[in-house]
Amino acid sequence: MYKLVSIQEHIKWQEILDALDIQDIYYTTQYFLSALKLDPGEACLFYFQCADGEVAYPFIKRKVNEDAPHYFDIATPFGYGGPILNVQSDSAALVSKFREEFIRFCKKEHIIAEFIRFHPSKRNAESFKGYLQLLPLYDTYSLDLKKWQELSKLNDKVPAEAEMRKLGTVRHMFEFLVLYYSNARRREEADSYYFFTNDYFEALVSTLGPNLHLFGAYTGEKLISACYVMAMGKTIHFHLEGNLPEAKNQHADRELLAKVADWGLENYYEKFHLGGSLDSDLGDAKRAIANMPASTFFIGKYIHDQQLYDQFISLDDEDIIRRYRNI
Repeated sequence: MYKLVSIQEHIKWQEILDALDIQDIYYTTQYFLSALKLDPGEACLFYFQCADGEVAYPFIKRKVNEDAPHYFDIATPFGYGGPILNVQSDSAALVSKFREEFIRFCKKEHIIAEFIRFHPSKRNAESFKGYLQLLPLYDTYSLDLKKWQELSKLNDKVPAEAEMRKLGTVRHMFEFLVLYYSNARRREEADSYYFFTNDYFEALVSTLGPNLHLFGAYTGEKLISACYVMAMGKTIHFHLEGNLPEAKNQHADRELLAKVADWGLENYYEKFHLGGSLDSDLGDAKRAIANMPASTFFIGKYIHDQQLYDQFISLDDEDIIRRYRNI
């Protein structure tokens, strides 16, 4: 049995998340509202239930052709997501039944392909081996904030050359954007998809409200490094960053992550998911500060109709990785 909940039914959506104890910002309607600025379409939550358990799978359904009959693909938004299982008896049986039902649903709805950015912290890609093509991208990193407190006491901190500050998400947004666009221009291999426009950041600020936080590193009154993070439940997620070239020389990116960790500890969060990065400098900073085992970020791919996929989408694996890799 399944039901499809639209983003307009935000109370029903949240009730499903609460029933499955999903306290993750990436699964909320608030996050999907901002993500729709990047991926216009119809945001839905597919809820499946059987004797073996429950599955919650939010996604964006997108039209892939202009002329009738219309066909669609589905994707999880920028960030992390994918199906979450609440197993009652048999996890293998639950996944099998869920996929059978979902494939029938896709056929009925003229959905010809799906692309899933799985959630490395939840390791939910592992449940779908054999059901989807899984493309491994890179390792992601996390901080156990309780262990971070212990390490902070044991290690003498080197004084930072830059001053770390918590900033106003609205007041300092355009300062952040100067760094973000500077980064994007320097990252020559970046796909144009990741040149997020101002309206995305405005939507992010307005929809996430108190769950969104901005931190910055200053030399004097000059902002040289900044990052947005999202916090909900017990977890903080690193989201987007911007750096000037001198930030690396001053280790500002690493010190900024430490500032977020200190703030998270003070505000009773338990985990800081740093994520990964195609930018080797930022990846190095995340690796250096992490104190939990790395987890792999996978993209899941499933073609429901190969002929129509070849006609309307036709992405090879390299194209899919470039399009869905996050930044």
